[in-house]
Amino acid sequence: MIPTAYRRHAIGVIAVILLSAAWALWRWPVEADWYTPVMAACWRLGPCMAVLWLAYPEVNRLPAWLIGVIPLLLAILAVRPRWFLIALPIVIALVILKPKAGRS
Repeated sequence: MIPTAYRRHAIGVIAVILLSAAWALWRWPVEADWYTPVMAACWRLGPCMAVLWLAYPEVNRLPAWLIGVIPLLLAILAVRPRWFLIALPIVIALVILKPKAGRS
């Protein structure tokens, strides 16, 4: 089993590599079919990995069932973007109405 600290370092290294690759592809453009999608993916995934690196201690405390639900919800919203208008108020209501841990 890999210790948690090493996972966080690996995420940070991946973020730096993706951002460096995005910058290099932007700085020195290439005349190829793969150039634009790879540069776009690096520009999008680099900051996402950096945010994950910053939030890793909090993400590590998420319930196990949520790890499966989040990609499913993102896939549904990618296929049907208008459902975001329905999903956002429901998520806000669930966060606001969630029972506090100290009350009985």
